[in-house]
Amino acid sequence: MRIIMAFLAIALVSWTEAASAQKTYSVSVSRYSGKPDLTEKEVQNILDDASELLQKNTSHVCNVTFTLKSPILTFESPEESPKVVHGDRDIDELHRLNDDVAGVDFHVKIVEKIGFCRGVFNGNIRGCAFPPKFRSIIVVHPKLQTAAPSHIVWAHEFGHLAGLPHRKDDQRALMKCGGVTNVSVQVNKRECDCLLKPGSCELPKKKSFC
Repeated sequence: MRIIMAFLAIALVSWTEAASAQKTYSVSVSRYSGKPDLTEKEVQNILDDASELLQKNTSHVCNVTFTLKSPILTFESPEESPKVVHGDRDIDELHRLNDDVAGVDFHVKIVEKIGFCRGVFNGNIRGCAFPPKFRSIIVVHPKLQTAAPSHIVWAHEFGHLAGLPHRKDDQRALMKCGGVTNVSVQVNKRECDCLLKPGSCELPKKKSFC
């Protein structure tokens, strides 16, 4: 009887740990006010797809959910908050934009083009999450880039905020160097642990990982 009770206790602890291994992130979104428009429904669809990508990950289910903190904010002046990212100054200005929105875990800043990130100039950058201290990511408008689904780009950049570096060992990895372009992306257990507990993993202190 004692053996049975011990097994039940172990099973209960395991179930409790599994049930608690989940995290919901509240997200604010700010975009450059120029065209094209972007609705709250379209943004939430991206966040839902990013959540599903992690929750249905075949190598290790990662119970992370993203939800929009409405409404979507806009910014007008390219001088104060640039719509095109050319350098560190632009990145810092965008990260500071609307970073005081209450009740959110991280921020998404949407621009027309990213030409610079992590010390690298490249005209085809889809997202930037450096430096991570700002707790925000900068991404190209979903309707202005077709190289990769936006939910993968957003999840990849959030991975950097959670302390995940790029990976070179798996072409399907969410954190693949250069970003993934297909829907069959993977995160391993260590990466999922970082996504569930941001701050428990620390990003390497260098600007470029590839």
